[in-house]
Order: sequence, then structure tokens, then C-alpha cells
Amino acid sequence: MSRALVAILAAGESRRMGQPKLCMRWGKTSILGYLIEQWREAGAGKILVIHAQEKDAPVVVELDRLGIPPEQRIPTGAPERGMMGSVITAARQVTNDPSLIHLIIALGDQPHLQTETLRKVLHTVEVNPEKIVRTVFENKPGHPLALPASLVAELADTTSATLRDFISLHLERVLDLTCSDSGVLLDIDTPDDYAQVSRRAACELT
Repeated sequence: MSRALVAILAAGESRRMGQPKLCMRWGKTSILGYLIEQWREAGAGKILVIHAQEKDAPVVVELDRLGIPPEQRIPTGAPERGMMGSVITAARQVTNDPSLIHLIIALGDQPHLQTETLRKVLHTVEVNPEKIVRTVFENKPGHPLALPASLVAELADTTSATLRDFISLHLERVLDLTCSDSGVLLDIDTPDDYAQVSRRAACELT
């Protein structure tokens, strides 16, 4: 099992989708359920889901349905900062974990990623414990993205508005992991996105 922790960002409001996108069907489960299963299959030993603060939020209800225990989920501590608020929440949660080698930031709306891509990320962080590992397709950076444990405390207190801004402060530590998986550049924001990626992934889900 990997010594990295995978933080799945699941606190978004899904405004452009018009419904809670992480609760939408993917294969035999929901998008969120599939992502959790996929990371486990890839070898992730620790998974943390960052969700909205409301106790009755759809993602929280879905986590209950999936049987995800309390220690594997946490409400975002800074919803006003959007995605970065969720990233900072994850960093603060694991700052004092002595076993951690990397914090992997995984978007909650990328169920179309190839499992082999996740395996490559987990392997790369194990052999490059001090590097920021950034997935890249055709020279364009995407997600997942992994930050070494030595930067987690700084990330927890950062005033950077975005992860890109934070990483720009540490470019000398970036290791680009070139992938053949174009999905690292895609996420699901609209019904059209969902229909498109669902068609592309259909052969893997059957």
C-alpha cells in the first residue's frame, strides 16, 4: 500500500451540472463511489474525502450510503476559498502525520481517469519523496497532483489563491509525470461533459 494520502475534493456545489455530480451514476455505483474504489484498487492506503459543511449535503448522504467511516471524511474548513479551501483543509488534517510521504490532490469529478494513471502516480511519489508530482498530457499539466510531506505544513497556512500559485513558489521541485491519459486534463462540469466522458469510458465500465 502507498504511504501517500489521497484527498478527494468533493465540496463543490455542481452549479453548472444542475445536480450533485458526484452522486450521479458511474458504472454500478456513483461517481464518488467509483473514485474511492478505483484509488483503492490502484493501491492507495489512505483516502480522505473533503465535503461540504452541511450535514445533509448530498455528498455526505452518499458517503453514508457507501459506508465511508468518519475518519475518512472531513468538511471543508474554508468554503469561501473554493477548491483551495478544500486543499488547505486536507493539508491541515495531515500536517502531523509522520507516516505521510505525499498528499495527492484528486478531483472528485474525474472518474474517467485510467486506473493505470493512478498507479503511476502512486509509484512515482514513492520513489520521489521530495518532489511535487504533476500529471501532464501533451505538455499540459492536469490532475491528480501530489505534494511532498515536507510542503504540507506550508500548504496548510498558505495565502496562495490556487494550487498553481502555490506550486509556482516551488518550481524547482516539480517533477512532470507524462501520461498517455488525456483524462488528466478533463473534469465533469456540465451535462454535456458527463455524457461525453460516460461514452468514452463505457467500454471500461461494462
